Amino acid sequence: MAKGLTLDCAALWAFIRKDGGWWSVLRLTSHWSPTYSLAEVEECLATLHKGGFLECQTLHRAGTVYAVTPMCLPLPGATSATSTQHADTGPTAAPTRPDAMRGAYVPPPMPAARRGALDHTNCPSLMQGKRNAYRSTAG
Repeated sequence: MAKGLTLDCAALWAFIRKDGGWWSVLRLTSHWSPTYSLAEVEECLATLHKGGFLECQTLHRAGTVYAVTPMCLPLPGATSATSTQHADTGPTAAPTRPDAMRGAYVPPPMPAARRGALDHTNCPSLMQGKRNAYRSTAG
């Protein structure tokens, strides 16, 4: 918290709280482009996170995202984020969905075969008592 809480930090916190959802630094910067630079938004979000006013998560695609959740502290002079919300305040952020685009698919295990289901593999073929692999007759 190099600069501490400023009016800029309070404005960003109020916007994130009112709009709800998870916000990345780039998304906030593009939304507030003429007002705040990328460095200012990063500094404010870091200050708010260190103070416990924002929660952050690291996502595979979006990077670090920030939101006001019920576990966050309210800014001094602001009402609690978990108190009864007025018409002008938006919902708090819902938890993010799991990222389905990462990892490898692991199919469920196959059920065990019933007893005797594969007995046909032990039977000799009908050609001279020798086992022969099936060969297609299509040419």
